[in-house]
Amino acid sequence: MKKILCAVCAAILAAGLSGCGADSSAAEKNKPAETKADSVSSADAADTDVTEETAASDTSEEEISKKAVCADITASILESIEFPSMAEVTAERAEIYIDFAIPEGCDFSMYICGSGGFADEVCVISGDFDSDAFEAAVEKRITSRKRDFEGYNPDEFDKLEDYYYEYTDGFAIYTVTADNDTSARIFEEMVK
Repeated sequence: MKKILCAVCAAILAAGLSGCGADSSAAEKNKPAETKADSVSSADAADTDVTEETAASDTSEEEISKKAVCADITASILESIEFPSMAEVTAERAEIYIDFAIPEGCDFSMYICGSGGFADEVCVISGDFDSDAFEAAVEKRITSRKRDFEGYNPDEFDKLEDYYYEYTDGFAIYTVTADNDTSARIFEEMVK
């Protein structure tokens, strides 16, 4: 059906264009009409162009959805658990907090507590990255934050003691929340 529609559109377009020139030559006017085979091959060419554009469009949409995955995971966690005010950390600034440079091409989403009074953090990364180095950076971050809260706020220290870390299928997550079971459940549902 699509090919027939393209053939009809091509024929109409060709007819319209041939009538546009007022001084078309006699040779052009006497040119034989396009045959059905010519129309079909034109339609096939048009269909091929549309298919290639659609494939390129699908690829872009697929890449966009892959890039949105980490943000979707953190958003779902932030919506499902009660947090103090949270501030987003971009991939460019992540190294300040977790001592790990986010490789180009990796998807990344991170939120930390906007005030210094709470230890809450949510971080998800996916793509081609060194998972062992990332895990070591997370452990270093947790150790540092424990020193910040030790003796200052026992509830926040307990959150840090019970932080959640998981690496699976090219995704890594760590969360410091009052409900890491929910974080784990959301991560598993969205990644596996």
